[in-house]
Amino acid sequence: GGCGTCAEKKLNTIVCTDCKGNLCNVVDKKTTYQCHEGDKVADCTSNTEENCFRARTNYTGNEDKLTKGGCGTCAEANFNTSVCLDCQGDLCNKANKNTTYQCHQGDKAVTCTNTTGENCFRARSDYTGNDETLKSGGCGTCVENKLNTTECLDCKGD
Repeated sequence: GGCGTCAEKKLNTIVCTDCKGNLCNVVDKKTTYQCHEGDKVADCTSNTEENCFRARTNYTGNEDKLTKGGCGTCAEANFNTSVCLDCQGDLCNKANKNTTYQCHQGDKAVTCTNTTGENCFRARSDYTGNDETLKSGGCGTCVENKLNTTECLDCKGD
């Protein structure tokens, strides 16, 4: 355990796993959360983050597991990110339908409509840069807004 990445500590990734978040490196820390799987809700368990996946809105294939979505990341489910979208947070992978919710943008709440779940972004607490978009926060994820994920943090709307 400790601060920093396995690579920074020169530890073998077979025995070392990186994690993100405050106090994330508790041994055998289990997080229980839920993801949508079609029209059902699945119970998920993770040692790292609350990840769910679903098909991108432009996906036209018929891979059942991808169209239903589920627990974990696209990579863990063996799907390419060109057809699959990851999200973080309980029940973040709603089906491809428009969702209306609110996020903070500067000192006001803005209404967001999105097909990728109720995602908002904001600057990490230690951010000291000048990117006004990042500083004010807003609708969507850091990746969707082409923001650096080492400076940006995703969160759920409302």
